[in-house]
This record gives sequence, C-alpha cells and structure tokens, in this order.
Amino acid sequence: MHSTLKATLTAILALAACAGSTAVQAQDPVRFLVVDGRSLPMGLIRNTAHGPELADGLIKDWQEALARELGRRPVHVVLPRKRQDWAVEGRKVDLRCFVSPDWLTADIAAEYDWPAPFMDVEERVIGPAGGLPVQSLHDLEGKTIGGVHGYSYRKLDPLFSSGKAKRDDAPGETALLLKQLAGRTDYSVMRTLDFHYLRRNDPRMAGLALSPFVVSRFPMYCARPKYSVVSLQELSAAQERLLQAGVLEKILQKYR
Repeated sequence: MHSTLKATLTAILALAACAGSTAVQAQDPVRFLVVDGRSLPMGLIRNTAHGPELADGLIKDWQEALARELGRRPVHVVLPRKRQDWAVEGRKVDLRCFVSPDWLTADIAAEYDWPAPFMDVEERVIGPAGGLPVQSLHDLEGKTIGGVHGYSYRKLDPLFSSGKAKRDDAPGETALLLKQLAGRTDYSVMRTLDFHYLRRNDPRMAGLALSPFVVSRFPMYCARPKYSVVSLQELSAAQERLLQAGVLEKILQKYR
C-alpha cells in the first residue's frame, strides 16, 4: 500500500511539474526592442548561432521584471540602431524601453504612447583624473570630444557645428573611454551610471574622472507602439507596481 501511495504521489507531482512548465511556455510573449552595441551596465550583447542575444545588464533585468509583472514571457529583439524604426513599422516589437521622446522626431514619437518615465539618466564630461575639471562649454573649445555613435548631445551641438570642437565617435561606452585613454580624444561624454560601473570594474579607467559639467539630464521611458498587445493602462500599472516595490532600485544596486 505504501509503495502504491508513493507511486501515486510521484505521478501527481510529475504531472504538476509538467503542467507548470507548460503554463510558463504558454505565456503570451512581450517583445522588447533592444539596440545592439550595448555594454555593461546597460546591457551585454552576445553573438550566438541564432543571432545577437541580450545576456545580462540593467536593460535585461528591468524588462524581464516588467514582463513578469505583465504576466508575459519576455523576448528581447536585438537590432542595429538603424533598424529600430523599421521594427516598429513592421509591428515586430511590443515595447521600446530605455528611450526618450527627445531622441525621436515628432512624427516618430507620435507613433507611441508614453507612460510616466521610470528613471532619470545624467550625462557628464569625462576628463583625465589629474586634469582641470571641465566647468563650462568654453573649457571644451579646441578639444576633441568622444561620443557614442548614434547618440545626440544637443548641448554640445553649437560647439560641433561652429567648428570650435570636434566630435569623434566610438561604437560603445567602453570603446569610447579606451580611445580617450589612448590619447585619440581629449574628453568623452557618458552616463554617470556607466562611468561609475566601468571605473569600478576596469582598472584601466583609473586615469579618468567625472567633471562637474553636466551635458544632459533626461527621463527614460518604456514606450508603447500604438498597435502593441500591451495596453497603456496595463503598462503604466505594472511599471508603477514595480517602482513602488523598489524593484528598480534593487536592480540599480547591482550596477553601482
């Protein structure tokens, strides 16, 4: 009798585990648009046999937390920057997180619904650790300033357009700072979150320091293409629950 009961219980547990696995697999997906060329702490992109894959980082952690809160299975669609708008036009993604409407033309921004922003980001000038800190635009005149390819630095545009400073881009944040350390640029512009992470984890960055000069501060959003399977109400409510529970702050602590 004991062995029969044990066998019955084992069969029940196996069926329950199978049902749970099937339920997870059966969850409807939510497809997040992710630009390639990312590096930690924002995102680690790995090339696989199936194409580029988001393997780690702040973007992955937040999007997966948001997907769970929505009761959906996260799918990270990694694409080159130039194909982002194409992906939305082709209805290949459902949400576009870590974006600001300030980066988009008015026509493209109007293709999305915008909930409240979920975090703020600051960019500053990075200079040599032993050098004079940059205090104003005037301190950058005659210098070569490194940026990330495809990024907009509106506060610095007057310097670049007038020829008073030269812009020299790199494909990502780590490459940006390595160019500066090699003497190919005088300064760089970077998110403070990224710089603190890189300086803590890469001893080569010890020769660089944040300057007091803030290039920009902007809010970050999870934008919803108007055709998305996730409604604006669902998105806003899920995002607010995560923020109220301190989920974003816990994620950020991993990368500070």
